[in-house]
Order: sequence, then structure tokens, then C-alpha cells
Amino acid sequence: MSLRTLRSWKDGVAQHDGTLEDYANLAEGLLTLYETTFEERFFVAARELADAILDHFEAPEGGFFDTADDAEELMARPRSLQDNAVPSGGAMATIALLRTAAFTGENRYRDAAERALAPIVGVAAQHPTGFAHWLSAYALASSSIDEIAIVGDPADDDTKALLKVARSGFRPNQVIAVSADPATSAVPLLHDRGRVDGAATAYLCRGFACQRPTTDPDELAGQLEAARSS
Repeated sequence: MSLRTLRSWKDGVAQHDGTLEDYANLAEGLLTLYETTFEERFFVAARELADAILDHFEAPEGGFFDTADDAEELMARPRSLQDNAVPSGGAMATIALLRTAAFTGENRYRDAAERALAPIVGVAAQHPTGFAHWLSAYALASSSIDEIAIVGDPADDDTKALLKVARSGFRPNQVIAVSADPATSAVPLLHDRGRVDGAATAYLCRGFACQRPTTDPDELAGQLEAARSS
């Protein structure tokens, strides 16, 4: 199922079909909100928006239209590529899809992001000020994303200690998922993870292939440092 959204709201009335930038910005915002609160309803909504982008905005040859395939019919469906006062919808959608892929392990999100990037990279390199967010998307796509799964209650001290390490420093190429009950989690990255000796446990993964789980914040810090050096 994909979530649908409208573009404007006033006096209690929502109207007009959402455009690509609406879906993409909301999806990315919800992923960030999930990583802040670990309330899974935010992740679920973000993934449904990512599905809607693939179902209704992706062009057959790759990339994205600004309007949905079932929106008001225009003479030609626009495709705005360049960043302006805000990032382009296509660039933001690409980042949201790459991050969704890291949380879910599903290649269809990453494949769509890479198809969108392919024709943009050359022109973005020549005119970086007009394609800054596309370059951010390319940086995310061209490097390994650290997938950090922590099994534990976010309110517990041992979980907080692992989270403090995971959140330290500037680490744009990572995603973090946390749950005390990974078996029932809506986030695939957490599936089949368990606690070690009953303590909060961190798994550092890439492509869903994980290093040895650890309950020690210092060991997690070492794993992250080694991963960034590789």
C-alpha cells in the first residue's frame, strides 16, 4: 500500500494533489523523525510515501516526474531537475529512496535512486551550485551506508549508551533503528536480531551483512571507526 498526500491545507480543508517534492520531503522528514523518536508509525508512513514515489512518479527511463501519473492531466508532465531555493524533488526523492533501501534491504528503492542519478551526475559535476542536493545524493549512493540496528528499549540506560555512540560526530551515511521487540518491528533492519546476555545489543551492518553484535559502547565505536576507514 502507498500513502497519498495533498499539497495545501487552509481552514481545515486539504486540497490539490501532492507533487514529487511534497512526497519526497515528507518521506525524508519522517525517516529522520523515526531516527529521533523510534516511533515506528513514522517509518511506516515514510515507506508508504517511498512506495507512492515509485508507483506514481517514476519515469519509465528512470528519474521522476514532478506530478503523479493520476494527477490532473497536463499537456506535458514537468520534470524539474535543478535545485532552487529548496532542493529539487528528484534529488530529495533519491536520498529518501536510498535511506529507505538501507532500512529495508529492498533493492527496488536503491535501483530507482541509481537510475535517477545516472543522467544527472555529469551535469551536476559541471554546475555544482545548481545541483548541490543531487551531489549529496550521489555521495550517499557511492559510499557504503552503515546500518545500525540496536535491540533494546530506547528509554533504558544501556540502549542510550549505544545510541550516544551511534549518534556521535557527523555521519550522514548511516541509518539507525531501535526496538525492544525486533520480532514484531515494522523495520526490516531489526528482524532476526537479538540481545546478547540480556543487554541492549548493537549490530553494525552493510547490505544487511552484520559484524559481531556488541553490548559494549566502546566496541561499537571501534567498529564504526574501522568501517569509516574501510
